[in-house]
Amino acid sequence: MTSTNNELTVSMMGTSTKEEVVSKVDEEDDDSSSDSDMDYGSDSEWAGYNVLAETEPEWDVDSFDGHEFKINPRVRQMYRSQELYDKYYNNRLKAFENKGFLSDHLNGIYDVYLDEKMDGYNSTRDFMAELANVCVKKHNETKGNTLELVNVVRATERGAATWRLYITFMAREFPDGPLVEYQAKVIKFLGVKDPFPVLCRAAPKPGI
Repeated sequence: MTSTNNELTVSMMGTSTKEEVVSKVDEEDDDSSSDSDMDYGSDSEWAGYNVLAETEPEWDVDSFDGHEFKINPRVRQMYRSQELYDKYYNNRLKAFENKGFLSDHLNGIYDVYLDEKMDGYNSTRDFMAELANVCVKKHNETKGNTLELVNVVRATERGAATWRLYITFMAREFPDGPLVEYQAKVIKFLGVKDPFPVLCRAAPKPGI
């Protein structure tokens, strides 16, 4: 269904944040100053910069909230120029600020390919719409609104046994109203039929 359908998150795969960052630097900077003699620091040091710790899901509570954006200072010495490091930094900041709704491979978050075929559905997009509608229903029940999903525009995923979906969709807040971008987060637990709705909210405006 997706390019990482059978993959686990970075931490579950046993790959440390340090190894992921070094690999990312090598991809972005072929002339990187990183080499076998460089002191990358210990895994325990990097643990403070690891993927976000997961908490028990709760409706209308974003697990990304309350976390501080930080990058290990050692990353700077891996880049041969400030320009390349700034590009890396800005990409990391953008991913952090989007709270899972854009791909972020260093945190084990990957794009979902919406137009692929899926058993029981015309496409993966239809399955994502079904999951997002679980959140829309919860949103309407708890807030007394009449939000209606129109179409899914993108989705990202994280995990396997605990499968977290971050779905961006267009919706109408009232009948015949204008299209508004919304976000839904839903969790599918292995062996549990019904998905768990976590979030349904209007997408933040750029710069806010």
